[in-house]
Amino acid sequence: MLSAGKPLKVLIISQFYYPDVTACAFRIKETADWLAQNGCEVHVIAGEPHKGQLQQTSLDDGAIKVSRVELLKYDGGGKWNYIKHYLSFMLGAIKQAKNHPGQFDLVWASSPPLFTGIAGYAIARLKKARFCLDIRDIWPESAVVAGQISDSGVLFKTAKIVEKALYRLADQITCVANPMADYIQSVSGRKRPEVIYNAIPGSMLGNETEKTTKQPESIEILYIGNMGYCQNLSLVLEAAGILKRMQNKTIKFLLVGNGVEKTMLEDRIRADALDNVEVRGLVPKAEAIQLIKNSQALMLHLKDDGTMDKTIPSKVFDYMAGGRPILFGLKGEAANILAESGGNLYYDPADAQQLASRAVELEKNYLELAESALKNRKMVKQRFLRERMAEKLLRIFTKVSKR
Repeated sequence: MLSAGKPLKVLIISQFYYPDVTACAFRIKETADWLAQNGCEVHVIAGEPHKGQLQQTSLDDGAIKVSRVELLKYDGGGKWNYIKHYLSFMLGAIKQAKNHPGQFDLVWASSPPLFTGIAGYAIARLKKARFCLDIRDIWPESAVVAGQISDSGVLFKTAKIVEKALYRLADQITCVANPMADYIQSVSGRKRPEVIYNAIPGSMLGNETEKTTKQPESIEILYIGNMGYCQNLSLVLEAAGILKRMQNKTIKFLLVGNGVEKTMLEDRIRADALDNVEVRGLVPKAEAIQLIKNSQALMLHLKDDGTMDKTIPSKVFDYMAGGRPILFGLKGEAANILAESGGNLYYDPADAQQLASRAVELEKNYLELAESALKNRKMVKQRFLRERMAEKLLRIFTKVSKR
């Protein structure tokens, strides 16, 4: 993609990277690969694998030079352990910059946490490079939603000062949704950020989704991803309990993944004898995509606190690639995208009764919804491919590096 001459030299700072199993790790790894394949010299400073990795045996990144930062472990021991964990990456990343000698055209640092942005700014100054800040969630508000810090303490107030400073110091900001871009512009008082959606690689679209022509005898609704506080999967168990009391024996929920609430969910399922909910562990992304394609229906929601409305979960695009009906408890741009196909059903993310009702509605109108949901896949192919997002990002990087 680059014209003949000196390749664009990019240093990416991200705490999460392959083989971590997170939306950030996929976003950064797939983007870095595309940039390297299209003429950029790409370097990465990342944390040691620490987030749900699946026993991959090789960290070889070929043409991409990767340095790893040893992290202080965070095992849920309170907010200060949480902060020390992220500070260890910030300080370690700055130290690792010496393993990437010479000047760079641009440093792209992906946050949250904002400590990554601080490291990115410091390294950009050291390398005499432009500083591009990538925002995937509004922090520190997202940390409050996740139960990691309080919104009334000194830590939160300090983080808000750092947030505003980083927005103003960045030569360019990228983010994952339009409401997020509006928010960042209002806080920074500067040019609106560029939106680079959490998309999906074209290679994972595979073959066309087969049209469903026969009403299934039972409906299994799949959730796949993180099982944390923000996902509030207790709502699914409440809905399952409602369906059980209704004596519905044909609707079931399958939860696949890992996270801090997984054990709690398993304990509640046993305690409440919910035979209509099953929990399974992590699977590689390729297998996750196949599960999505083979599913009858999917579901996702986030805590409804105003902060999460500004983002679009990466699962939205993974789910849409499957071409199946989606039950969703999301608001903002994510809800608008999912409402387009006509094959997806909204429920209030705080209302278990409504989730149960939508599941019954899904079962009743399954063939009609399944046919409409085929449009989900077409929308991803037309508008939300990783390759298109990476092309846009490269144009931004090239423009910023020439300022």
